[in-house]
Amino acid sequence: MSTVLFRQLRQAEKCLHTGDAAAAAALCEQVLRKAPRNPEALYLLGTAQLSQHRAAEAIATLERALSVDPESGAALETLGLAHLLLGRYAEAEAVLAKAARLAGAPATVFMRLGIAMLEQSRPGDALAPLRRAVAIAPQDADARVNLGRALADTGERAAARECFQAAMQLAPASAEAEFNLGVLALRDEDWTAARRWFEQALAKSPRFVDAMVNLGIVLQKQFALDEAAERLARAIALDPAHANAMSELAHTLALQGLSERARAHYLAALRIAPDLVAAHEGLASVCLAMGRLDEAIEHLQAVLQVEPGNANAHCALAGSLFERGDLDQAQAAARRAIELNGDIAEAYTTAANVALVRSRLDESIGVLERGYARTRNSDLLGMLTYLLRHACDWGRWTAAWDETKAAIDRGELAGRPFWLLCEPLEAQEQFDYVTRWAAARFGPITRRTSAAPAPPRRDRLRIGYLSSDLQEHATAYLIAEVLEQHERQRFEIFAYSYGPADASPMRRRLQGACEHFIDIAREPDDVAAQRLRDDALDILVDLKGYTVGDRLTILARRPCRVQLTWLGYPGTTGASFIDGVIADAFVIPPESERGYSERVLRLPYCYQPNDRKRAVEEPRSRRDYGLPDAGFVFCCFNQTYKITPEVFAVWMRLLRAVPGGVLWLLESYPQAKRNLSELAQASGVEVERLVFAPKLPNAEHLARYRVAELALDTFPYTSHTTLSDALWCGCPAVGLCGETFASRVSGSLLTSAGLADLITRDLAGYERLARRFATEAAFAESVRSRVAQAQDASALFDSTGFTRALEALYSNLANERP
Repeated sequence: MSTVLFRQLRQAEKCLHTGDAAAAAALCEQVLRKAPRNPEALYLLGTAQLSQHRAAEAIATLERALSVDPESGAALETLGLAHLLLGRYAEAEAVLAKAARLAGAPATVFMRLGIAMLEQSRPGDALAPLRRAVAIAPQDADARVNLGRALADTGERAAARECFQAAMQLAPASAEAEFNLGVLALRDEDWTAARRWFEQALAKSPRFVDAMVNLGIVLQKQFALDEAAERLARAIALDPAHANAMSELAHTLALQGLSERARAHYLAALRIAPDLVAAHEGLASVCLAMGRLDEAIEHLQAVLQVEPGNANAHCALAGSLFERGDLDQAQAAARRAIELNGDIAEAYTTAANVALVRSRLDESIGVLERGYARTRNSDLLGMLTYLLRHACDWGRWTAAWDETKAAIDRGELAGRPFWLLCEPLEAQEQFDYVTRWAAARFGPITRRTSAAPAPPRRDRLRIGYLSSDLQEHATAYLIAEVLEQHERQRFEIFAYSYGPADASPMRRRLQGACEHFIDIAREPDDVAAQRLRDDALDILVDLKGYTVGDRLTILARRPCRVQLTWLGYPGTTGASFIDGVIADAFVIPPESERGYSERVLRLPYCYQPNDRKRAVEEPRSRRDYGLPDAGFVFCCFNQTYKITPEVFAVWMRLLRAVPGGVLWLLESYPQAKRNLSELAQASGVEVERLVFAPKLPNAEHLARYRVAELALDTFPYTSHTTLSDALWCGCPAVGLCGETFASRVSGSLLTSAGLADLITRDLAGYERLARRFATEAAFAESVRSRVAQAQDASALFDSTGFTRALEALYSNLANERP
């Protein structure tokens, strides 16, 4: 080599050391024009190109250098580094392994070899080269940090922590050790420690983007969502191509309920990194919340293209397919999720729901039993207990309920509050449970929600009703005439429906009854809440509570200054954003108010309205209904989950005491019919004396009450619409009253009908009164006459009077506004 070329190479080296990569590259190119195969010039040029972020060119140049000098340790190491920077970890490992086999290989070779293995999720393999790096260069803080990463990934947390602490001492100006200690705390779910470490890392290195992103994640976990969004936005400003930062900001926005913005940021993350699994999963979740089922499914399928063994994605896909009604595919996805990871409770829930929709109650119960045995998940246990109620399988129910009650007593959440209304819980126990449920479900939303502004004063009050039941449904049958009776000169009525937009006569009737009937079924919660807020309602009334399909998450966003719950759910919501519960003095007497988070607003008579326009068909013959030609007909058309062993035992004693008498029940699941029949037989009652009524259109169903002679109540979840239906059709009823809202509704209905003497306070009194009906014809006829009079003379069926009382309640609330 000539002296000139030698000097040029030394000058190129000097330029590299001083950070002038462009000058170094130019000098190397001059040398290579005269000596194209000079290995040192090729090595230095490759190094310069790498410094200029031209990794692909550097790889080509370094491979040329190695074709001349295959044993160049420096060229091998730099080539390995270039592959690392491009994310080509397998290629990096192969090259660095060659470098590590050379005599005198430096610590950096072993460290980078370990990094290549770490990036391929092989921390166990990475330990040996990283330990070698530390042995060669015990003062190298980076080697300590990377060894700590490998130790952490293999579960050796204490040893990892020691490595990071040592690295902090060796390089006090570096933020890497603090960052990795933060990662360790993040994995341990020690949010306080993680936040401290990431903040210390950022104090040393304010532009450390990964530390900023992880701090944002910690703030998410601490529900400091505004601060999390601010940190993540700052990270994106520093590195707009940071896909994880974009995805985590999207997740934060989703937690804030800002679905549209979250979706936009997830899409931005995927434009940067199309295979980013977290972004696809998060976007799928947001799309589900927005009602974009097809889009959610598309992104979950994209996850499975990248990670076919991702059990969580299979589980989420199962839930999405179930929502879309693709039952076969949903079942297959749920089963696959369980095969991959039998500890995912939600997969069992979806599989159970698929079976339930197909009326395969036994299969659904079996899925839940297997799921609970594997996961010990309290939600599965709660659903199992509830379905065993539906099946009237009281032996298995007893064992399941004992476990459910124990879980509740431990402070666990064991399913939806609605499932517990039929269980033997005291009022205070129900209140405690539902309050915890509400805090867990709505806390992330309510913590950042501000109250809606006060609406302007107008000549008419704006009243909004929110429900998924504004079509053929029991709630619609109750409320239809109230909506028609509202005084339009004083009230402007808005109905917000998120249920099926069927073409039923009831749907059309409700649409005609409301000045504004708005379908929000496909609107995400934040969009729907903003719509309601923009409508500037004076009072918003939720008609669902915790019944199936509720969207209390809309009300959690506080779209209205005054928000009430009414009619659908017989109990407290325990939610801070529900201001009042519409009730009456019977269902919530003053001494029971401590069991309600809401202000109790009482109507003068029964809280439940009724529709005087409901159609009733002419009854068929007894034989047409499957009833005997003679014999007293007891009936209970409540759902089977309301039937308890204690009440059923009373019914069996009544049948034994009343020769020829029959019990007419609503037909539900075959398992319930089978179990009730077997229980009757075991009680000494012929199976034929239980008659099961198939489902019929409502007007035809109501005609049955004109054939039945006495409607029997259930307890502790008493009759609601079924009792008012019976009375409207002229059928007397015996009620049973307890302490909870759900156990007092039948009593309220009977009181409002002027039939308070038909309310009993215990099972013995209930049985005596029912037997008297069946055995004393004169008594039964006198009560039947009073029931007939109640249709025209009682407050229970005075729709106009009820509506005026409800309007007075609304007006009084509006007048309280400062």
